[in-house]
Parts: sequence; C-alpha cells; structure tokens
Amino acid sequence: MIKVYFDWNVMSQMKNGNHKELFKIVNNNKFLFKPFSTSHISDILSSFKDTKEQLDYINSDLDFITQLTENYCFYNNRDKTILNYYDPKELFQQRIDEKDLFKDISLNGLENIFKENELTKDLGKIYIDQLKSIPLDKALIDAFKNPESSEEMEKMFPGLKDNLTMEGYFNAFSKMNLGLNESDDYKKLRIQIQSAIGINRDSLFNSKNPYKDIDNAYKKLGVPNNQQSLENKYSPDWFNEITNEYISLDMHGYQEDKVNIKKGRKETFSNTTEDSFHSAFASICNFYVINDNKSYNKCKKVYEKLDIKTIVLKPNEFVEYYNKYLKKDDYSSDLNVAIEIIKTENYVENKVEDGLLRTYTFNYRIFDFFNKILILFPTEKGNEKPTIVLSQQSSKYNRIYSFELTNLINSIIEIYGIDIDNYGEFNEDELKSEKWIGRKWNYNNIVLILTKLNGYFQLYLDI
Repeated sequence: MIKVYFDWNVMSQMKNGNHKELFKIVNNNKFLFKPFSTSHISDILSSFKDTKEQLDYINSDLDFITQLTENYCFYNNRDKTILNYYDPKELFQQRIDEKDLFKDISLNGLENIFKENELTKDLGKIYIDQLKSIPLDKALIDAFKNPESSEEMEKMFPGLKDNLTMEGYFNAFSKMNLGLNESDDYKKLRIQIQSAIGINRDSLFNSKNPYKDIDNAYKKLGVPNNQQSLENKYSPDWFNEITNEYISLDMHGYQEDKVNIKKGRKETFSNTTEDSFHSAFASICNFYVINDNKSYNKCKKVYEKLDIKTIVLKPNEFVEYYNKYLKKDDYSSDLNVAIEIIKTENYVENKVEDGLLRTYTFNYRIFDFFNKILILFPTEKGNEKPTIVLSQQSSKYNRIYSFELTNLINSIIEIYGIDIDNYGEFNEDELKSEKWIGRKWNYNNIVLILTKLNGYFQLYLDI
C-alpha cells in the first residue's frame, strides 16, 4: 500500500472544492494509505475562535480529515512515533483543553500547574524548590557580564541579566517562548542571526545549495557550523533531526517564512515549527503532497541532505505522477512490469565480492511496495544463474507497518493464489519470531519467495 501524506493546506483546499482531480484519485482509493498527524490538528487550532460559526467550520474540517484518512494518525510518544486509530475531534478537544497549560513555563507558572492537582501540588513544590537551588551555568553568567555579548544575550533571554539564577533562566525562557510563538520576535531573532553570521538573506533565499552557502558564511567567520540542535524529549531523535534541519534553513534565510501579527492570519515561529513537524511525519510516507512554495523547497533540501526517499510533490505533480506510474485496477500486470524493467539498460552496475550487481530504480511500485530491482550475476563457476531481488529504495528513517505487509501478501495472493506452505494472509504475530516465515509461490515456472533479510522485506524471483 502506498503511503501519502498531505499538508493541511492541500487537505483544506480539497475540502473546499479545489484540486478536483486529486480528490477524485485519493478519496476511497484502496491502493493509498493517507494518514494525518497531530500537526494537522495544530494547524486547525491556530484559527480557533470560540464562536458557533467557527466551531461548525472546524468540525467540518475534522469530518473531512476522517473521510480522507479513516482516522489513522501519526503522533509522538517520547522516543517513538506511533501510528494508531485516533478520532480527530477527540484529539482536537484535547488540544483545546491543554492550549493554555504551558504558555507560562516560568517556575511560578509550572508550580501553578502542579497546584491544580491535589496529588501533585506538594510534590510540585519540592521539585520547583530543587530547581531554584541549582546554580546557573558559569558560561551563561559570563556571557551576560561580557560587554561584547551582553546585549545579544539580553535580546535572547529578556530579563535574565537582572536575575542570574535558575529561576531567572526559566522566567526568561518563558518570555522568549511566548515572544517567538505569539509575537514577531522570531523575525527579530532571525535578523540577528543572519547579521551576526554575515549572511546575505536576498542571495540565500533562492540559493540552489543553501547548506553550502551557510557553511561558507561560518567559515568566513572562522567558526564551525555545528549549531546546537533543539532537543525534544517528547519525540524520537530522527524526528528532531529533520525538524532541526528544517528550522535551521528558515532561520538562516533560505525560503524563510513570513512573520505577521498585524493583519489576517497570525504567522509566527509556531507556524514554521509545525511545518517542520509535517516534514518529519511525512518522511515516514512514500509521498508528501504540499502546496506552499517555501515549505516545499525547504523540505526537498532537508530530504536531499538526509537521504530521505520520500518524494515531495505539489498537487498537480502528484496527479501527473499517479496517472503515469501508480494508477492500476489490480495487480495482474505488476510482475510483467518488473520483467520489462529488467529488459532495459536503465541500471547501475557495480563489481561486488560475489559477482556483478545491477541495480534498477524506478518510479513504479510493484505490488505497491517495491521500487528497486537487484540482479546479481555470480562469478562462481557452475552457478551462472543470476539472483533477482525486488526491494525498496530506503533511508535510515524507513519503517514498514503491518498493514503494508498485509496488503503486499494479499496482492500477491490475489494474482497467484495461496502460497505453497498454505500460510495464507499475514498475521502480526509472525514478526515476533526471530526469523520470519515469509511466503513462497510457484506460478507458471516462476518461483516467488517473500522474505526478510537484514531488516528489509524482499521478493526473490526464480525465473
């Protein structure tokens, strides 16, 4: 099954009658899996007003998410990204209930949160008192006392210079967080960073190689470009890596987002943050369909740097791609497509220890799963028969869900019948064994062997 992630703008536009051909393709398409994420809920929450008219409109948005995604949702749970069934209305209500909970993250604000619960108020006071007793890092104190850095530090941590303690740090951090997400402070911070590094924002904005240009700016200063990542213990490391790369591009000026708090829809750092989250969630899928030019360009650069195989497309590009490579009524011709690809000369050839390896990569999805073919021509005498393997173009963020294996096995059963060993449809418990049992079919003198090797699911063809 092909996984497609839609940015909220694209979803909203489809709901309002735009992208008619795209909606016709994706709605009720049994070959496509279309999840949403908590970031879609955050996008909707950003326009929340407690009026009947607005609530009715939001409910219609949430109903559309259900219609399109069947309530399959990505969300982070500490060091894991979970895919589960989640009603978007339930998730939205949770966000409404929590939306003001962490606006004040000063120590007093945190203590007030603890006080709201009888079970935590005493424990909370002990915890807060312990935090207050922790001394502030000496390097941070010295930076405020240094005339060359004190002004910039005050801009970054407002009010901290007057209270160089852990309590003062939390108070300043709370103000900074509020300023970034509620005002135009992110715009000011971005200008400061670009000015300090010596970046020409106008030339970097449309750069073909923004990472190289940013690195060159740091080199001119004689400073390594090893910015500290924004750690987030509520999401996995791979997720944080993608979001940090995305925000770094925007902060340095590449396709930087507009910051606006005066007219119309408020646009602050929180918008850029949610866009970075969308890019991370989308990396789990095969396709990311997005309509915003700036997010589109930043995401493509991040994926390119991190070797993420997710294909980023605009709505019209996805329609064209789908009609050319993905559209099908059933799987009856998929194996023939693989054989025709093997007949072409569109491969990369390398010498390996066991022989000559040809690698074919392509845009089609054989059985909605495989988009790479490996053929090993052995050099060992007496064993001239090549090994043919259907595989996936994968990245370090690649993950396969049980429903994909269910769909893969069912699609092969649909054409070639029950496997030789009569295992039949996939069962999740199979993966609990150290070695997966796989499946084997014999059809018209072609043997198909579905197996798992080194963590990758592969289909061997014995032709």
